Amino acid sequence: MTEDTVSGGTTQRLVVACDESGNDGENLLAGSSPVFVHASVAVSHAIAAEIMDEVRARTRSESVELKSKTLLRPKNAGTARWLLEHPDLEDSVSLHFTHKRYFLVTKLFDTTIEELAHEDHHDMYADGSALCGANILFFTAPVSYGERWDALLVAFQDFLRAKSAPEALASLATLDARVVDVLSPRGVPPEMFLDLIHAGIKHLKLLSRLQLGEGIDHRLRTLDPLIPAVGATVAYWAEQSGRSVEILHDAAKELTPERVTEMRKHLQAPEVVAPHRAGKGVELAAVTLVDSKLEERVQLADLLAGIGRSVFEAEGTGQKHPLTPLVENYMSRFSMLPNVELTNPEVAKAVARRA
Repeated sequence: MTEDTVSGGTTQRLVVACDESGNDGENLLAGSSPVFVHASVAVSHAIAAEIMDEVRARTRSESVELKSKTLLRPKNAGTARWLLEHPDLEDSVSLHFTHKRYFLVTKLFDTTIEELAHEDHHDMYADGSALCGANILFFTAPVSYGERWDALLVAFQDFLRAKSAPEALASLATLDARVVDVLSPRGVPPEMFLDLIHAGIKHLKLLSRLQLGEGIDHRLRTLDPLIPAVGATVAYWAEQSGRSVEILHDAAKELTPERVTEMRKHLQAPEVVAPHRAGKGVELAAVTLVDSKLEERVQLADLLAGIGRSVFEAEGTGQKHPLTPLVENYMSRFSMLPNVELTNPEVAKAVARRA
């Protein structure tokens, strides 16, 4: 790791530059890509500039801001491999993947079923039951419910994206109807989860008020994968380095000062949401938004995010991508990806203990 550091009191901040690919905001079901990739790099200005100069030379690009689409052209496949194998990037890159549909399913589980468990003072995150349940839903519900399940997810997304109280009320009623519709033919395997989702819908009324910004200084963006990806990035690099983390990020309107402040609080005190994570807080020192045209570390992150997204999309269509092993070397353990092995409660429990 050859990162820049910034003095801060008695410690030094780890400066990490970030960019993303496949960002459709809160439109998780009908966006341009099924996956959102957030890349972070912890290298110096000098190393980033040297790498970007070489990429420009190899691709014969004269662009001030070289974008990932240039590297994704077939004729530049060798340069993409060269970049992923660059020795200065070893242990200095993290790729956080978010499977958008899976992310939505986990939100549905957390805002209904997990809230019911929380009422009974049960921490579903501690024993892996939330992780296991969300994966069971993701893999079995489409098979069992087909188009009715798709309609339910659309209704849930519409509810979370509502921009006014009347719109939220109407979309919540639609969601309730979609859950009832899924439950109408009895006797299918994930039925217990749908019963619990139906019972947990009552908790969505409070969430709706927060989504609309009632009583708080900013509107929650529950479905935007950028915000949890940044939080996961801070957690990853703090864990790797033992330092506080400063994020340099390409300009993103979602990363408002209010949201950054809220993120900092949750990262420092994760036990507020998951009591079993007491003592595992990390420090977000700052989030600085920069113009990527002027910051080659961010441009480097953009290239890596774009390559990661392209590889994931190819694998999702059944095509074996030659760069898959190299991309997997950089995949963050905090990535939000479905895993059929996590439908096993014991495997999910073991993963939760490592979190």
